[in-house]
Amino acid sequence: MLLNRCNGRATIFVEGEIDLATVSGVRAALAMCHAYDMTGIDVDLSAVPFCDASSLNVFLAPERPEGAAPDVRLHQPPPIVRRLLRITGTEFLLAAAPHDQ
Repeated sequence: MLLNRCNGRATIFVEGEIDLATVSGVRAALAMCHAYDMTGIDVDLSAVPFCDASSLNVFLAPERPEGAAPDVRLHQPPPIVRRLLRITGTEFLLAAAPHDQ
């Protein structure tokens, strides 16, 4: 996992599957973003072949200190992850494609 910070937003680059066994790393990266008071978090999923439904909670309700939640947006999920987001009604987490903005 790689973290990049710029202008109040952070980008997290995730590689590999996100499931119950690996979600703690994603949770730790999100916590680091909160510690740096990021107003937004972009999560690049281009290298994530799979994400299970239970792991979506880390994006929906990230652990954070008191205060406003940062804006979390998922970028470049593979088709299987897009399907999971559609089935679970969590597509609102997806960042708009550049041509949609």
